[in-house]
Amino acid sequence: MRSICAMVLATLLLPSLSAAQTENQPAATPPTSAPPAGLATSASDGSESQGWTGYVQFQGSSSTLGGVLNEAVSGGYDFTPHFGLSAGLPLFHVRSPFSIVTDKDWRWTTLLGEPWVDVHYTKIRSGIDFLSVLTGTIPLTNNLRTFTTGRFGVDWFNHLEHPYKKLTPFLNLGASNGTINRYLFPRPYSEARPYQTLGFMSDFEGGASYQIHRGYQLGVSGFALVPAGPQKVFSRLVSPDSAIAGDGNHNRYFDSAFLTQGGSHIDEDYGFSGWLELTGGRFGGLQIGYTRSERYHLDIITVMLNFRATSLLRGPK
Repeated sequence: MRSICAMVLATLLLPSLSAAQTENQPAATPPTSAPPAGLATSASDGSESQGWTGYVQFQGSSSTLGGVLNEAVSGGYDFTPHFGLSAGLPLFHVRSPFSIVTDKDWRWTTLLGEPWVDVHYTKIRSGIDFLSVLTGTIPLTNNLRTFTTGRFGVDWFNHLEHPYKKLTPFLNLGASNGTINRYLFPRPYSEARPYQTLGFMSDFEGGASYQIHRGYQLGVSGFALVPAGPQKVFSRLVSPDSAIAGDGNHNRYFDSAFLTQGGSHIDEDYGFSGWLELTGGRFGGLQIGYTRSERYHLDIITVMLNFRATSLLRGPK
């Protein structure tokens, strides 16, 4: 988490500066189909509706069980204001209380994650904004090396929302063959998870965001992960070479062993999230969130920091 804290103060200033520069200009409505902090395209701005895209994103989560920091670099191309693709490579840093032989010292592990390719489509119809993202991940090695299941991953995510002045209710629906890190539209409950799963997984989220000031939004949501069929849970906190692990209380199978196999009960989850989002910066955005997992009786603080390079890649218009 230290690698992102130093950049938070600078990012906090971006929305205020952007608002001051545009105070006397017509407000361009940002595309509500864009992810938090504007990771995708800016369809409302004709100069940024097509062409190369790029960003660097940091996701961090911290709880009493440990911490996970995820850094990702992505590049892509928007063929139209509605359709584009991107690819990226993540790097994970995990702070775990379980060293090889003791639980008295924190252990840091840094490894590459699974590269991904996604295809995304946005549309506005009858006042409803729609975003659909199909993502595929590629395993770099076998599952005995952490931060990969050793299998190709597929995730289909859909987002619908309808703004009512400053209030925007939304609904998210997804299906995958396991929990996959989402970078185009990251959600607080899934950012820098302390585990991965393999097996059919559907996820649902409903909530709303409220614009409290230009470039500042508050959001709340409820979520549920609903698996089906045989499942595997791969811990990011307990490594394959660790001789110790946690107690696994409150259904926390990812805290009790590196690999757990079983039915759908081993990785189902449900709870709620709340977040503050700063989106006014042209080159960056910040999201600070809190997630409560009722299934795991776990409180998690998340931070997502995003730097966009789209304008730099496309040059002045």
